[in-house]
Amino acid sequence: MAKLHIVHEKGRGEVANDALKIRDQVFIEEQGIVPDCEHDGLDDQRVHYVGYLDEQPVTTARLACEAGGLHIERVATIKAMRGQGLAKELIICIMKDAKDSDVKHVELAAQISAKTFYERLGFKAVGQYFLDAGIEHIRMEYDG
Repeated sequence: MAKLHIVHEKGRGEVANDALKIRDQVFIEEQGIVPDCEHDGLDDQRVHYVGYLDEQPVTTARLACEAGGLHIERVATIKAMRGQGLAKELIICIMKDAKDSDVKHVELAAQISAKTFYERLGFKAVGQYFLDAGIEHIRMEYDG
């Protein structure tokens, strides 16, 4: 299998457009999330990570840089490419970049189905389950 090539950029550009294609496929088409909920108007203010295989976008995450640290959002991998460790590789890359930038605190809101995935990467669940876009989530934190 080809090596995952990970690129990131802030705001709306080619990388963000590729990220949005993946997110639309996963969140809107597969999970039935309302487009207005997914297209929240915040993409211009976020950093977008996209993993490419053979120049095709296959996995993505969106980051909000906040005073207290980093918030990972909108992690998604296209259906045909799941189970190959691509999202894991993407999150590891994000965490390395965060560490290299001296970011001490990283958090995210995980869909319940992904909770174990994030626990394996060192995140810890915090608080109660909550609904976001009609899907159960839990807040998770990583303190490096």
